[in-house]
Amino acid sequence: SFPTRRSSDLQSGSTAVLDRMRRLYTREQYLERIAWIKNARRAIAITTDIIVGFPGETESDFAETLSLLDRVEYDSVFSFKYSPRPNTPALGMEAQVPEEEKSRRLTIVQEKQRAIQLRRNAGAIGTIEEVLVEGYNQSTGQWIGRTAQNRVLNFTHPGNGHSLEGEYRNVRVTRAGPNSLAGEAV
Repeated sequence: SFPTRRSSDLQSGSTAVLDRMRRLYTREQYLERIAWIKNARRAIAITTDIIVGFPGETESDFAETLSLLDRVEYDSVFSFKYSPRPNTPALGMEAQVPEEEKSRRLTIVQEKQRAIQLRRNAGAIGTIEEVLVEGYNQSTGQWIGRTAQNRVLNFTHPGNGHSLEGEYRNVRVTRAGPNSLAGEAV
């Protein structure tokens, strides 16, 4: 189906933290799964959730998460600070991470991921992508679509004014930002 996207529920790059979260996999097992996805016959977008500041997360655990971001190079990451939830085992765990530290770590994760996305998106400049058109933005005069890897691609299309919504178009990528691409229909 179109678009192709895979969410890979990571939450932490540290096996010790994954264990405290009661995840049933290690960092190494997770990376094995990522390798399978990356070796697929077609390009698949990989996304994940990251939680920083889980109880007991050390600076070393956090560094493992950062190194995993570099290694996997996710297409996007949904990142959050750990927040206590009633009636969960984590609520009573020792070594709660201070709020200021969770905020610092979240900022670092988001800045690192932004740089990764910008670099990966810049690699698409000059390529021609098949786009599923979702709509039209009156204020920019651009059509909005998504590539097969679920990247937003805003593009211009000279035409007779009929709606392209729901159609597929080939678009040459001319610019890239951290969260979207821009281009021209070909």
